Amino acid sequence: MINNKHFGKRISDFRRRIPLSQAELAEKMGVSAQAVSKWETGMALPDVELLLELSGLCGVSVNELLLDNALLARLSGRSFETRNGIAYFVPGSEEKKWAREMREEGWIERNWRDAWDQPGGWAESKYGGSRLMERSRPDNLRVGRKIAERGGIILEIGIGPGGGYMPFILQAAPASQIILSDLSHTVVEEWKCFLDRELDSPYLRYAVLDFCEIPFGDCTVDVVSDHGGIINCIGDRSAALREVYRVLKPGGLLVSLNGFVTREALAALPEHAQQELLDKYPEAFDNLYEDTVLAGFQKTDSVV
Repeated sequence: MINNKHFGKRISDFRRRIPLSQAELAEKMGVSAQAVSKWETGMALPDVELLLELSGLCGVSVNELLLDNALLARLSGRSFETRNGIAYFVPGSEEKKWAREMREEGWIERNWRDAWDQPGGWAESKYGGSRLMERSRPDNLRVGRKIAERGGIILEIGIGPGGGYMPFILQAAPASQIILSDLSHTVVEEWKCFLDRELDSPYLRYAVLDFCEIPFGDCTVDVVSDHGGIINCIGDRSAALREVYRVLKPGGLLVSLNGFVTREALAALPEHAQQELLDKYPEAFDNLYEDTVLAGFQKTDSVV
């Protein structure tokens, strides 16, 4: 189904990137500036010939201009079930107790508000504010900017109720193309429900998938963003890293909140420093360095 508002936002953004004013685009296409304005506000759609011309100017297919999930169809090259704008590459599983609590207690909105430093976060709940979120927010913002600067198609894996790096990427670049994915259908559905209200962005796509078997073709994604999904995955971490490497384009980027620090590096530190690191960042020493190299990655940068 065509979402006219999303089509309009895409056209408006592509036009600005070229860059052209509405009047300049109208002159180029032989239509009135009022017609372009109607396209961009979702009041009307261009006819087929004009759509073909627009797709050439924007450098994307007609389907990707019109349909929210056309990008996922192109990346996967196979059919999938679609419900309410979500692509289901794996069947929905029985809802877990934590997933029900997530929905009932508003975890997603609270995590989003904390990520954006807005009222309505965990500090206003019965559980109180998250010191971990406060401490890690500057680092997450820095990483979000790095991912946004790379740009292209960003696959956020294992997004969970925390949202991964997605909220921080969007703070740096609101028009980032992000595929929000998780194995939990409830997580993906709740994020879509919330973000449709909050942003209604035409650049966010939603997929229920297993990142140990990513349903996309080789060399199709520019960035894989992983805020701890691999280290906590249900399945084989080595397989997940191999899949990430496979779908990344040559020179692509994996940004992962995972451990690439060896036990030897930890042992070389003073005892008090070892203990402080283990207390604050125990996941940093679940070493994935060897698996990462075996997956094919030739360069790793580790920041602790």
